[in-house]
Amino acid sequence: MPATYTALPPFLRFVRVLAAAQYVLSAIGLLFYAWISISDLRPDSQIASYTLPSLTLEVQHPRQGQVHGATLDSLKTMPGTFRLVPKSQKLALVYVERSFGKRVALMILGVNNHSGKRGSVVLVLYSMLTGMLLYRILTDMSLASPFTEKNARRIRWLGLLMIGVDLYQYVAFRYMLSIVPHFRAPDLQGTVVQYLTLDPAEEIGAWKFGLVLLVIAAVYKRGVIMAQEAELTV
Repeated sequence: MPATYTALPPFLRFVRVLAAAQYVLSAIGLLFYAWISISDLRPDSQIASYTLPSLTLEVQHPRQGQVHGATLDSLKTMPGTFRLVPKSQKLALVYVERSFGKRVALMILGVNNHSGKRGSVVLVLYSMLTGMLLYRILTDMSLASPFTEKNARRIRWLGLLMIGVDLYQYVAFRYMLSIVPHFRAPDLQGTVVQYLTLDPAEEIGAWKFGLVLLVIAAVYKRGVIMAQEAELTV
């Protein structure tokens, strides 16, 4: 049998390279994120509180950052709980958590950080694991023997990971709502907690793709059984 028949097509080899890059870069990102987060959580860190939930208020203020106006008086009703941070011509309302344990929990959940962007340990870990599984699937796959028991399990794990990331989002968001005070901010309807976000965003819908992968894994498993039966018949 020619060697070219058993080799993967160029497209799948390219996808395998991308999966390997995703795995390596996500692992590096996970270590870097953990190092930065630990540094931010130190008591002497000046930006520790900025790793906590924040939202941007559509409130104009002078460039020098001074806050004026009766509409902002309600922000003073809970001193030490929230902090106003100038962002261009708007203000960011940052929740300040005094408990170290809750700060760690909020950091792991993936809340808004001091740079104004979102990051999540769980999402980076999810990216690393999916890259690893996809790389191993394509490494073990060949046109001569496309169905293997190990790949059937890996496809199933990919599906479970996609369902798990949605389950994590639901539990994490509800936990965040339970520990952040339901504080009313000016010019906002309801309390501030409904404007806070997690990463990945709520209602990501990955569970649908997870179910599809579980079905594919079941079909793939059947292909493994049929291939084994064919070998026994021969």
